[in-house]
Amino acid sequence: MDVLERGDIVFLFRPTVQEADALESTLGVQSLFLVLGPERGQCRRVRIGKKRLPARAGERFWARVERVGTMERVVGFLMEDEHYTTKTRGERYQPAARPIGQGSYEFVRHDDHVHFVYRLEHVEPDAPEELQVADVGDYLVLFERTEPGTRAVWTSVGAPSCLDDEGAELVIVGHGDCSGGGDRRNHGESEMVE
Repeated sequence: MDVLERGDIVFLFRPTVQEADALESTLGVQSLFLVLGPERGQCRRVRIGKKRLPARAGERFWARVERVGTMERVVGFLMEDEHYTTKTRGERYQPAARPIGQGSYEFVRHDDHVHFVYRLEHVEPDAPEELQVADVGDYLVLFERTEPGTRAVWTSVGAPSCLDDEGAELVIVGHGDCSGGGDRRNHGESEMVE
């Protein structure tokens, strides 16, 4: 087993848009993000295609790198409320993104595939249940490979450096017990995941 990258991770969600004059705001989920801060290199903000991570083996969710750079650039505008007007719905209010949890992560190569594993050290108590972000996770990663004149192919061949460009895409695949409770001895151990 080979640790390809390790660093800090923060999970965030953007609440749903509200009416600007609503008396109470609700914590519905519009988007789920993870922010990767590698030990070396630039931070990445990744939007998960669903409002949660894969919950069972074989479940596949698309994800996209939206921003790369300093932590301020990556999360900047997400952490601010926004008021705006639409022609059909009038005044609207977009609440700022809220943290779900923070901890550490690793991309680990095992045989012919890459695992994305994380462990949260702090979890916010009021995060909506629909997000289903476990304290510990273990997922397989498929990287996008595009060859001239062909459509994109998803492959286990790749490295975290494939995610250093804005617009890069990946697929996160549920593996075994996605919540991290499964036996990892067959896949080797990293320092982070016991």
